[in-house]
Amino acid sequence: MRQAARGDLMQDGGSGNSSVKLPLAPHMLFFLAYNALYLVPLLLAYFFAYTEGGVGDFLAIDSETILKICLIYFCGMAAFFAGSSSYNFVTWSVKSVSPAIPRPSWHRLIFSDKLLIIVVCVVFLASKVALVPLGVYSTYAFDTDSMTGGLWSFSTFCSETMILSAIIVLFSDAKHRLRLFIVITAINGINLLHGTRIFFISSVMCLALYGYVCGKVTVKRMVVYGPVCFAAVLMLGYAVFLSRSAVSTSGAFSFTKVISPIVYESVFSQISLIEVVRHPSNWELTGHPFNFLLDNFLSVAPRALVPAKDSLLYIYKFSSLSPLGAFSGYAEGIIYLGLLFPLFYFILGLTGSYLYRKSQDGSWWFLLYIFFTSDFLLHIMRDGYLIPIKMFINSVEWILIFIWWRRFLAMATQKPQTLAQQSKT
Repeated sequence: MRQAARGDLMQDGGSGNSSVKLPLAPHMLFFLAYNALYLVPLLLAYFFAYTEGGVGDFLAIDSETILKICLIYFCGMAAFFAGSSSYNFVTWSVKSVSPAIPRPSWHRLIFSDKLLIIVVCVVFLASKVALVPLGVYSTYAFDTDSMTGGLWSFSTFCSETMILSAIIVLFSDAKHRLRLFIVITAINGINLLHGTRIFFISSVMCLALYGYVCGKVTVKRMVVYGPVCFAAVLMLGYAVFLSRSAVSTSGAFSFTKVISPIVYESVFSQISLIEVVRHPSNWELTGHPFNFLLDNFLSVAPRALVPAKDSLLYIYKFSSLSPLGAFSGYAEGIIYLGLLFPLFYFILGLTGSYLYRKSQDGSWWFLLYIFFTSDFLLHIMRDGYLIPIKMFINSVEWILIFIWWRRFLAMATQKPQTLAQQSKT
């Protein structure tokens, strides 16, 4: 019965009869893509002297700094791949587990899931309305220091929960899963607050991951249709950027302006890494591992218990390194762990492979793996460590809530039937 109820990784998204042979584990492929997403635009902007939007002011760096940044990226990717491969090696050799293609369990979307997702959408909309008095819709929240406090944090939490809800719908057996995914994603994007860009990128990566694990996005199709799809997504992202900036569209469609969203996303989030590389005095060779653990504890602690936790964070001392928001994960790695930062990415690789194998044991593991691959690793690249780790923990909590909610409704609906049977007896 359990085997029959479990959905395998099928060619058509959960309803076919053949498994998909993936050339590379999704988390490995997507981590590589995220590194390219942030490194390649930075290199192109440097080599071609891109100056749109003041980018040139932050790229007044020498070739030695660029080479060091490339080396840091290489070390991070190498450690991640080594961690992923090490887990597979231990599993196959020590535990004598066959290196067969994992068959993740597609989620069975039932009424209780749909009901809870609707509640999440309502709470999400209410959180955005609650932000109106702060004036975040009329001015840029980063410039007015509105991105602090419990209300803003709760609003961000709701936005991330919408990402998880969209994942639950997309990687399910629902007949109209793609339409439902687009609806939830659209609702998540209409607020146009700070962070809309990264939520949009996460949603696009979720959709790309869906196509990859279903076997619909192959290497050949990436080569043929990739540039066209990338251009379409870039134009949509630029349209969102224009609507957020409230600027005139006159002369706003030159090549340098159209590609500005991805350049801004890459360059502005890498300022912290540039500064860390340019000024080694900002960090120590062995880093501060204890402060890393303490910061994570403070990050997940309820604000009601630690109201001023933002100012207590060790990483808060380095906020000046990133004057335009976001904070490179590699920069935080060097600050927290010094030259041992690849160890963190080695552990990330181990975690990815573990979740990949566990995804065949149940659909909730599969959904957690999808979130890890499409959202968590992306945030690691541009938001450092604290925010993604907190979001991942929140997602685990939400999955537990979904499981509890399922059981609660099941018990509530079965109780009257049980009483009726007992009365007949």
